[in-house]
Amino acid sequence: MVDFPEHNAESLEAWNLNSDLWDQVQGDDGNYWQRELVFPATMELLEPLPGSVLEIACGNGNFARTLARRGVSVTATDGSSAQLELARKRSEGLRINWLRVDATDRSALAALADAADTTFGAVVCNMALMDIAEITPLFDMLPLALELGAPFIFSILHPAFNLGPDVRLFAERLETSDGQLVEQRGVRITGYLDVGVQHGIAVAGQPSQQPYFHRPLQDLLSAAFERGWVLDGIREPAMTDGGEGDAYDRLSWEHLPSIPPVLVARLRHRG
Repeated sequence: MVDFPEHNAESLEAWNLNSDLWDQVQGDDGNYWQRELVFPATMELLEPLPGSVLEIACGNGNFARTLARRGVSVTATDGSSAQLELARKRSEGLRINWLRVDATDRSALAALADAADTTFGAVVCNMALMDIAEITPLFDMLPLALELGAPFIFSILHPAFNLGPDVRLFAERLETSDGQLVEQRGVRITGYLDVGVQHGIAVAGQPSQQPYFHRPLQDLLSAAFERGWVLDGIREPAMTDGGEGDAYDRLSWEHLPSIPPVLVARLRHRG
């Protein structure tokens, strides 16, 4: 199972409630993870930049602005009207077409190409598939909005390391056989294959928890493959520069340069 339609309304309502705080944390250019991990890998998989890009679940519009400032014509969509309003306010003067589109609504997705009066050179969905209750509508309907052979690039919390029923960062000290003290850090995860719904926060202090949807890679990618998509690019960026600010907490991703918290993938439809 990859779809959880009974949680559609709950997910959209959570993002409406959390939109103000999310916008404050994201700012104009995105947070540290987006700037250092997500956006560079996404841009690399997008190259050469197409003339037009459709963004699904654009949030406060930080990536849409990144593309527009490079001369790309962007149509940015989100299911949250509150998020879109904040995105518009931050983006005056940029060539971005803002549309409220619920990514689980097949009819709305099918109408995207008509709304933009063109098909798109790429589709991007940054750090959102794990927040979307139903993902098969995207895999079914996006080919209608894409030029032949154009890519669909998505980024997510890495299902194998950073999203699941029980993910724990650990730090431990051990004594080697020659008497040396060695500190090791890593991730423990249980229940990786347990598809399901959990609730959590994206930002400390947010008004409402939102549902996350854990889909192991075999389920996530199989849903795409069964609908004619092929995988032709993948990145697993990790934090190798010590993170943002003073990363004093040993139990943080800043101290795990060999484990990627994010996965970025590029799909193309066989047509």
